Amino acid sequence: MKLIRSLNEKFESQSAIYWGNMSRFTNLLTILNLSLFFISELVITHGYYYTYYSLLCLGIVHLGLLIPFGLFNRLWYYCIVMVFEAVAIHFFVISVWYWIITNKT
Repeated sequence: MKLIRSLNEKFESQSAIYWGNMSRFTNLLTILNLSLFFISELVITHGYYYTYYSLLCLGIVHLGLLIPFGLFNRLWYYCIVMVFEAVAIHFFVISVWYWIITNKT
């Protein structure tokens, strides 16, 4: 119990840094998704849908960043948003792997 309280206190003191970094990284992933797969028309011409899933998860993360209702200093809220970020990264990596393996450009 003391460890959890200590983690919460440390997170509350540094939460602005964590949320700022997550915001920048989410924007970077969104731009990469759009530029790699939509501009190259891989999604449109080959019917590949993992990019849509990644963008959906990134949209949820953006909503979590925009509408926190005072939950920015809560560690559990940050962890939930991080789970969606991890799922988005997973789908992004799968998309890049598919692009490399099939070599459809």
